[in-house]
Amino acid sequence: MGSYKRFTIILFTLILISHSDILEARDVYVKLSGASKFTIGITEGTLVMTDSEGRVGNLGTSASISVSGSYANISGNSFMLPIRITGTGFLKFNGRTYRGAFIITSKGGLLNVLNIENYLCGVLPAEVGASWHMEALRAQAISARTYVLKQSMNRAEKGYDVVDTDADQVYKGAGVETAKTNQAVSSTAGEVLTYGNELAMTYFHSDSGGHTADISDVWGQSIPYLTGVPEVVSYKSPVSVWNAKFSNSRIQSVVKKVTGANIGTIREIQVSEVDEGGRAIRMTFIGSNGSKTMRASQFRVALDPKTLKSTMFTPSGGSFNVKNTSTPSGLVAAQNGSNRPSGLSFEEEQGIAKMTAEGLFTTTELIDMMTNQAKQKDYYQIGLGRRGNKNIPIQNQRPRNKYGYSIERSGNDFVFYGRGWGHGVGLCQYGAMAMADKGYKAEDILAHYYPGTIVRRIK
Repeated sequence: MGSYKRFTIILFTLILISHSDILEARDVYVKLSGASKFTIGITEGTLVMTDSEGRVGNLGTSASISVSGSYANISGNSFMLPIRITGTGFLKFNGRTYRGAFIITSKGGLLNVLNIENYLCGVLPAEVGASWHMEALRAQAISARTYVLKQSMNRAEKGYDVVDTDADQVYKGAGVETAKTNQAVSSTAGEVLTYGNELAMTYFHSDSGGHTADISDVWGQSIPYLTGVPEVVSYKSPVSVWNAKFSNSRIQSVVKKVTGANIGTIREIQVSEVDEGGRAIRMTFIGSNGSKTMRASQFRVALDPKTLKSTMFTPSGGSFNVKNTSTPSGLVAAQNGSNRPSGLSFEEEQGIAKMTAEGLFTTTELIDMMTNQAKQKDYYQIGLGRRGNKNIPIQNQRPRNKYGYSIERSGNDFVFYGRGWGHGVGLCQYGAMAMADKGYKAEDILAHYYPGTIVRRIK
C-alpha cells in the first residue's frame, strides 16, 4: 500500500474496457467508531501494530487506545496516525469479531479494512438472514456489493467508504456469518448492477407496504431506474401493519425545526399528496398560527424514522387500494433466469434497457418482448421512435394524486396508521423474498426493483 504518510482510502478503481465495463475490486473501509477512546482485542495470538513511520509493535491480546490530533496513545506510548493493526485471529471490538485489519486515522476513526466479499459475509445475515430463500439472498448480495462500491466513489473526503449501521447497510462482522449467507455471497462473487456504463445506486429497504417509492418523491433526485413499482407477489412481514402515536408538541417542534416557522398548536395534519401506490408525498400541517407543507419523507426522518416506520400511511387504519401485478416491471428474459435480452447487440441491449426504465413500453409490450424474443429488435426501433416523439405519453411519468385525508387525532396526540418499513426506494427485502419463494431468480428480482439495470461481473 506504500507509506502510511501517503495513506489514502480507495475502495475501487473503475477500468472501462470495451463493452465489458470491468472493475478492479479493492478493500472496503468500514467506519466502526469515531470515538477518541476505545479498546480492541483479538481471539487468538497477539495484536501487531504498524504506525505511519513504519514502527512495529506487539500490543498483546488487547489494547486501550486514545486518539488526539494526529497521534494515538497506546500503553503510554505515542504513535503517529494512521496506525494499522493486524493479527492471526479475528480482531475484536465492542463485542464483535472482525476479519481483516483495523486502521486508526485522525479523520475516519476506527476502521475495519477487509476484502469486499468478506465484508458482504458480515452484511447479509445482519440485513436479511439465513432463513431466507437463496435467490433473495443472492439478490441482496448483488445489491449490497453494488451499494458499497457506489458509495465509496463519493466518500474520499470522509476517510472511509461506509459506516456499519443502517445509515448505509448493517454490518456486524465475522461473528454473524452463516454457511448459507456466505454461499449467497460466493455464488455472486464480483457481480454488480449497472445502468449503461455506470454502477447503479442500489438503495434498498425492508418492506415497501405494497408499492416502492419514486426517488424523486423521497429525496428529490431523478434516477430512471429508481421509480416506484408495485409488488409482484403478496406477502406479510412483521411490519405489514403498524401504528404510532406522537404528541402535538413534538410534531410542532419538528415542523419548526424543518421549516423554521412556528405555526402554533397543530390542529390538523393533512396528507395532501400521494403517489400511485398510496405513499404520502407531501403533508400539510395546520396550526393556530398558520400552516406549512413539507415532504412526507422529510417529516418522517425529522420526527422518528424507527417509530414512524414509513410514509405509506393508511387513513384511520384503513387500507389504500394498491394495484399488484403478476409480471415484474423490469425486462426479464424467459430463459436461464437472465435479464440480458437475447438477439440484441450490446448497444441495442443498453438502449432497450434504458427505454424500459423510461417507461416507453407498456406492460403488455414488455410481456410480448419476454415471450417473443424475435420481436425485441422491432421493439428497439419502436422505442427509438417514441423517444423522439414528445407527444407520446411516457409510462413512468408517475401520477400524483391530491388525496386529501387527515391523520387521526386522539386528544392532544396524532395517531399514524401505516404499512411497511423504510424509505421505500429500490429493492424491497420482503418483496424480494416473496418473489424468490414464487420461483423468481435473483436477476429477475433485481430487474423488477431496478428496471433497466443489468447484472455484470467485476474482477
